[in-house]
Amino acid sequence: MTENQKKSDRQFAASMARKYFSGQISKHQVLDSFPEFEDDFKMRLLYNRIMKKPRTGWLFGISKVDYNKYLEETYEIIDDLETGRLRLKTMIRLLEELWLQSSNCTEPIKHIWYPIQEVAKSTGNSREEIRRYLNLLVENQIIKKTSDEPLLFEFTENGKGLNKDSEIEEIIRNVCQQK
Repeated sequence: MTENQKKSDRQFAASMARKYFSGQISKHQVLDSFPEFEDDFKMRLLYNRIMKKPRTGWLFGISKVDYNKYLEETYEIIDDLETGRLRLKTMIRLLEELWLQSSNCTEPIKHIWYPIQEVAKSTGNSREEIRRYLNLLVENQIIKKTSDEPLLFEFTENGKGLNKDSEIEEIIRNVCQQK
């Protein structure tokens, strides 16, 4: 599947889900026309959210607060699929995990797979997507690879001084402008 086809399928799935959650089409109509999703983590996640849409109500349902939280999370996934933008929340979570692994920038990061896996689990992204964020940090000279055998990374001087959300948002904005 080409990158353009994948992007098109993601946008189509997002628009169908948006119509379903707004009540314009039925669940069966969404599922009948939903594109192939087995290879795409985000589309599989959206499909599962459509299949397991909870009921609200007193008996056998969830509370309105929980349902609204469910909808907010679902619309975040839909927005991700429609735009494919980098998310500030994911980048901040990755940096927090990297800071933790490096003992607040004092030691090299020995097992880079661990923060990638933890961030993927906690944000609902795939590991490939988190690697994209990690590569972004390497390209912007926030962290650098210091050794191949064993694989070690450490924060640069720029990375050690990075502590405000606005600075992290600036990195993401710069990348979006380059594309």
